[in-house]
Amino acid sequence: MRTCLRLAAVLVLALTVPALAQPVRPRLVVVIAVDQMRGDYVVRYQHQWSGGLKRLVTEGAWFRQADYPYFSTVTCAGHASIATGAPPAVHGMVQNQWVDPGGTRLTRCTDDAGKPLVPYGRPIEGLGQSADRLATTTYADELRLQAPAAPRVVSISLKARSAITLGGHHPDAVIWQDEDTGEWTTSSAFATTPAPFFADYIAAHDIRREVGRTWQRALPADHYLYGVSSIPPRGVSERNRTFPHTVEGRADGLDKVFTDSWEASPFSDAYLAGLAAAALDGLKLGRGPGTDYLAVSFSALDKVGHDFGPESHEVQDVLVRLDRELATLLDKLDTDVGRGRYVLALSADHGVSPVPEHIKARGYDGGRISQPALAGAIDAALAAAIGPMTGRTIVNNADIYLPAGAYQTLSANPEAMARVLHVVRDTPGVMRAYTRDEIAAGAGSPDRMRRAAALSQFPGRSGDLFMMPKAYWTTSVDTTSHGTAHRYDTHVPVILFGAGITPGQYMQPVSPLDIAPTVAFLTGVLLPDATGRVLTEALAR
Repeated sequence: MRTCLRLAAVLVLALTVPALAQPVRPRLVVVIAVDQMRGDYVVRYQHQWSGGLKRLVTEGAWFRQADYPYFSTVTCAGHASIATGAPPAVHGMVQNQWVDPGGTRLTRCTDDAGKPLVPYGRPIEGLGQSADRLATTTYADELRLQAPAAPRVVSISLKARSAITLGGHHPDAVIWQDEDTGEWTTSSAFATTPAPFFADYIAAHDIRREVGRTWQRALPADHYLYGVSSIPPRGVSERNRTFPHTVEGRADGLDKVFTDSWEASPFSDAYLAGLAAAALDGLKLGRGPGTDYLAVSFSALDKVGHDFGPESHEVQDVLVRLDRELATLLDKLDTDVGRGRYVLALSADHGVSPVPEHIKARGYDGGRISQPALAGAIDAALAAAIGPMTGRTIVNNADIYLPAGAYQTLSANPEAMARVLHVVRDTPGVMRAYTRDEIAAGAGSPDRMRRAAALSQFPGRSGDLFMMPKAYWTTSVDTTSHGTAHRYDTHVPVILFGAGITPGQYMQPVSPLDIAPTVAFLTGVLLPDATGRVLTEALAR
């Protein structure tokens, strides 16, 4: 009788607890990162959308409470976290740039002098790039290692740090735009020659033709929220401070003036979408024997957001136009790969702060922390506390790098350390400051900010001291920026769409670190170092 009761209980449990279905393995995984897209943009601006963004929100699984769990919310860290399912404390990409041990200058997260650039146009003398500093594998890497059939892996962005981190260590094709020359390039870490399908697209769509192109609003002006700010944006040419905007540069060749102007326009997103379509056609992505991978990081929103701020008509218009580009891309995926035969994840690498001057104009506390001034004040405090030092302090967002040997000397002299920390904490706009040892000890702290700082720390790359700005204070000289654990920086969209996904709105707390584990589960891949979770609540049952 007891055995019969146990069998009956098991049968009842099986009938009442839904089991995950066994969906057809996706032919293609698509990861879309929209650089600097705040999570509340979806709520605030989606009434302006009618295409791809709208379709993802309404037909996909939209996680409305998605936040990064770490502090250093910057591009390199965010893209690496999406790709690996791990925080900077694991993957090592703590900032866009950092000071190497014993160094005296900042080095970019993907710099690699041993891996020269392989340009699609004229030769480039810039420093080589690779994923060698990425301390773990990405989902794309593990797909290549574990899948029964070899995948085709492609990653595309304007920025090397975005394309490389999403593509991982061994993509089939990765491409970005050199920030100094404007030339499209890859590096010898990934290929010895340009990919022919990218080369053909670039030849047929010469971006030099974009010089002088005018960017007008895509919708009538009264369809946009907020008015035009009376506070001029920083670092924007006089004639480009309001609509219409003009792509600046020389008609006879690419230069940094053109690159800065064109990248800060929706035309650059359209070009990236064109490169993605070229890769889908050139490699027949999603039409092979296994699962392929395509990553695209759309960068225009970040460039525009830094220049004009989150409430600007420019930010809204970039999203309106991206909505249209994604509609075309989704239609192509439906036709070429098959509706329901691919899975797509959309997120962002970070959010963005309101413009500090806008906050102050409304009567609230906000402002700017000068990194050079703070570094100088720390050097003066060091000289007074422990004597002259070799080298100078470097302040890089939240990380403060002391001159060689200074941290060890201060650690042996608590009074001197307290005097230096006091200088940091007494700086207007600074909320808190810690030593790197205090941050490491705070990994299990009940304080969210300290836990977030610990997840951003990686030995040999993070600063000796860690500074937390107050809300609405920035260390940037741009109109506005990001890089803190305040929610305007950590809160981003997470949307899953397609094969194996149950549409709906989900209110559970999640993170972009959950994307890689979820698509890994859908494709039968195990991620060795991921700390994110599988978003089982959105999987088909």
